[in-house]
Amino acid sequence: MGIIFLMPIIGRWKLGHRFNVGLSFSLLGGVILLTYLPVTEDKRKPAFKAAVEEARRNAHRVKVLAESPTGIPREGAVTLLRNDPLTQGPKLFAKNCASCHRYDGRDGTGRQLQDPPEASDLNGFASREWLAGLLDPERIDSLHYFGGTKFKEGKMVKFVKKDVAGFSLEQKEQLKKVIAALSAEAELKSLRKLDQRDAALIAEGRALIASEAMRCTECHQFQKPDEDATAPDLTGYGSRDWLVDFISNPAHARFYSKRNDRMPAFGQDKVLDGQAIGLLADWLRGDWYEPSQP
Repeated sequence: MGIIFLMPIIGRWKLGHRFNVGLSFSLLGGVILLTYLPVTEDKRKPAFKAAVEEARRNAHRVKVLAESPTGIPREGAVTLLRNDPLTQGPKLFAKNCASCHRYDGRDGTGRQLQDPPEASDLNGFASREWLAGLLDPERIDSLHYFGGTKFKEGKMVKFVKKDVAGFSLEQKEQLKKVIAALSAEAELKSLRKLDQRDAALIAEGRALIASEAMRCTECHQFQKPDEDATAPDLTGYGSRDWLVDFISNPAHARFYSKRNDRMPAFGQDKVLDGQAIGLLADWLRGDWYEPSQP
């Protein structure tokens, strides 16, 4: 800085002028080099790429939400993202759930994790496909479901691997109806039309859930109180209210009670507030605003 300050004086001499010109070009080259290095370094960083992609997604999402029937609130466009399950759900899942669970094998934001999962993969939770995997003798004790939990050797796994594995063709058809009925309890947005079409099949499935043929109510409660139930309540299984209550306190008597396996009571212990739990539940259920298709 001292040399730069003295450049007008140095420039009075012939060699000084040449020195000033050379120094100016050197400084300009240094500025260009120092600008080029961090730009190229950032482009190589996965975190930088992810941040740029997230910014693009958020910009697009704000435009979509701004065109919703509710429009932009008084608090501003940023509030749209703060209250959007599609924006906040992956972040909440990655921060609070991905230490044990996975979402399609990742942490919710798309990042791969090195450690194996210790609880079920929640992508498609309560859908027919997800439940079919849960009741598959070959998959129930995999890491996708109970394989990383203490329930790997539990009653449910033993029942599926022994009894369900031995189902007759008729019983397998009945199980499909049970799966459809249980999924319908969630009232998932993505399955709304299918559930409406299969209303009669779902009614049969609900009757089968409470029947001795399927034996679900030997452990689970369904549509009526059962003090002897030792497994999570199947009434409203996967619905928004059910999921919010479960995330808030999985050790409640309605769910796992004392058999809860390490899952925190996010609501009861005030780890997450009601809004955050609701956003997480909506995201897991695929329930967020999307413009209607023409």
